[in-house]
Amino acid sequence: MKAQLIFQEGSSNKFWHIDVQGNTYTVTYGRAGTDGTSKAKEFASPEVALKDAQKMIASKKKKGYVETSAKAVIVRDDHNFVGKPIRKFATSINPSSAVKVLSDYDEASKVSDKLERLAKLPEAQEMDTLIIGTWQDSHDPTLSPIIEKIKELKGAFSGLKHLFVGDMDSEECEMSWIQQVDYSDFYQHYPVLETFGVRTGEGLKLGNIKLPHLKNLIIETGGMNKSILNDVINSDLSSLEHLELWLGTDDYGCDIGMDELKPLLNKTYPNLKYLGLKNYHEQTELAKHLKGAPILNTVETLDISMGILKDEGAEALYNNDDLLKLKHINCRHHFISAAWQKKLKEKFASQNINLADAEEPYDEDYYYVEIGE
Repeated sequence: MKAQLIFQEGSSNKFWHIDVQGNTYTVTYGRAGTDGTSKAKEFASPEVALKDAQKMIASKKKKGYVETSAKAVIVRDDHNFVGKPIRKFATSINPSSAVKVLSDYDEASKVSDKLERLAKLPEAQEMDTLIIGTWQDSHDPTLSPIIEKIKELKGAFSGLKHLFVGDMDSEECEMSWIQQVDYSDFYQHYPVLETFGVRTGEGLKLGNIKLPHLKNLIIETGGMNKSILNDVINSDLSSLEHLELWLGTDDYGCDIGMDELKPLLNKTYPNLKYLGLKNYHEQTELAKHLKGAPILNTVETLDISMGILKDEGAEALYNNDDLLKLKHINCRHHFISAAWQKKLKEKFASQNINLADAEEPYDEDYYYVEIGE
């Protein structure tokens, strides 16, 4: 058994790994980006070693550590973006953080105004990570002036490498209400972007993504239109390391089936380490089509979490020996029976398969993705 955990809070960015082999385990810990310190401990039996390791993992998680198995998995969460703590912009910035600009519903100053103020700071050219949060109103098509402002300020933001647009929770704006824009003309203004991501409900058009240095692409939806998927498939993304698509449900506009997904599964990305096809109402069917998929040739982490994955999909995963080469499989939020969970955990123990958050359908036959609305 192996477990890889990280802790990121404020200026802290630490890792803690444990590897159990027979009646011995080795713990390696330290600051992210270093080799860390390793210590080995021997026990009377493998069972005692495993029990002690599980106890230590639980203790670390109580202290705020979270489990991961590949750096790319944590490109974005509620507190961090590309490994940097998220800090809201007020009057000053720390260029080493992920700078978040937002405007509350009843706030006089708009996002465009704040971007203007941000651009005038001496540190603006050192900033390489920008997040756009809530704008007024996120469910109305008012994003265009913000995107135009970012394009206008490309001289002041010349160091920008990582951008996410639409970072808001359900209390700020339901995902399906977020109105996005056409980015076809945007990429030429920031050609060195390494990370590009959006959260969207409607109005998104990616066009031809001309970003030769793009490593991380994240599209979060409650229901993805096939035109968005086609834009991804048809773009040259040869530098991509992390591809994360929230496909969603037909209740919120997803019109993507296996016929639309096959061209993606048949593609090869020479540097791709993380593939996330998440929040998908057809996760069971997707699991069946993963066997022999060329896109998995280089992948280390397969993330099919947040969706409707049932026993039939679990069986497809179990019978797919190609998945044994992975470092991690994430199936969190699923509808898999206890019996099939047990089988998957046994087969994919070395992949540290995540089967947390087993769900029950509403009214016996209504299954749901984690985030629709």
